[in-house]
Amino acid sequence: MRIDNVLAQKISDKVMTVIPYNVNIMNEEGLIIGSGEKERINTYHEGAINSIEQSRMITIYKTDHSSKPGVNIPIYFRNRIIGVIGISGDPKIVGSFAELVRVTAELLINQEFLFYERRIKEQMKEEFLYQWVFRQDDYDESFTSNAETFGIVLNIPRMAIIVKRKQVREMTLTDQEYSLRYNQHMVLYIVPENSDFIRRLEASNLAKGTLVGIGGSYTHLAKSIQEAQRAIEIADKMGLSIIYCYYNEVQFIDYLTNRDGDLHHIVTIIEKMNNSTKGKELIETLLSYVKHNGDMNEIAADLHIHRNSLSYRLQKIETLTEKNPKHFIELFELFTGYILYKFLSDSGNTSD
Repeated sequence: MRIDNVLAQKISDKVMTVIPYNVNIMNEEGLIIGSGEKERINTYHEGAINSIEQSRMITIYKTDHSSKPGVNIPIYFRNRIIGVIGISGDPKIVGSFAELVRVTAELLINQEFLFYERRIKEQMKEEFLYQWVFRQDDYDESFTSNAETFGIVLNIPRMAIIVKRKQVREMTLTDQEYSLRYNQHMVLYIVPENSDFIRRLEASNLAKGTLVGIGGSYTHLAKSIQEAQRAIEIADKMGLSIIYCYYNEVQFIDYLTNRDGDLHHIVTIIEKMNNSTKGKELIETLLSYVKHNGDMNEIAADLHIHRNSLSYRLQKIETLTEKNPKHFIELFELFTGYILYKFLSDSGNTSD
């Protein structure tokens, strides 16, 4: 720990609010780096040099070329002299509270050091968070050990939440929740899958125009971040009138717009529905729903069933696929999945 000019002047000013005497702060070389007498800054103090060399308080009774009457006391930090505090004035008067002044100075230095250590630790933690966010490789032993240093548990599923708004406002975080400034208008939040962060976000009354992208939950963070970012981009480009955009709700759009997208996911959903107990019946219902543009009366007549039975079938489709046929985008996803499923099954490429 070294006393710099800013800290030295801070100590001098602080002590001088308590005692009516000039206070000089010298570094470990005896150079004045803080003082109530600004003209003396950057000059050497003979009394301070003697105090450092002899490791004790030096009393000066007469003015010489570099010193004035007063006392000079070594400042210790972890049993090492790092400077000297000098009080100008009649030694008989200022000497009586010299020890109190020294203790005050050392307390201020210790406080500053703790702040410094905290800042360094926060910077190191932030650097680690950025490494974590952009890491594509698996978490090796070294990376896991670094995470533990900052109290971060890597092996729990987490999801990425990106909040985009004109004026970024930080949220209060709980244990195992972290945040990073993603860019000028976006903040990335990393939260456990069982976190109530989204509920707290909803309760914070987000400003108009705010967009929240939410990725899936994974132990490897990079994928969730990519999904949250894509959710933001898709909602932006499509002008979706929503605040919260879950990637799994726009995943199909991402597949369609991505030349390298893997549509196996939606094919698997249709395959699962087709292989269920009433699979053929549900597929027939889906196709009729598309054919009749969602008109419940026409669909019921086409299938020769009651409307209540039709509602039950639609509910069953949603339960099996997690896609609601009454929502246009999800219906489009189901129908496209059916077409792909038929093509693949006819060519023998499905898993059944």
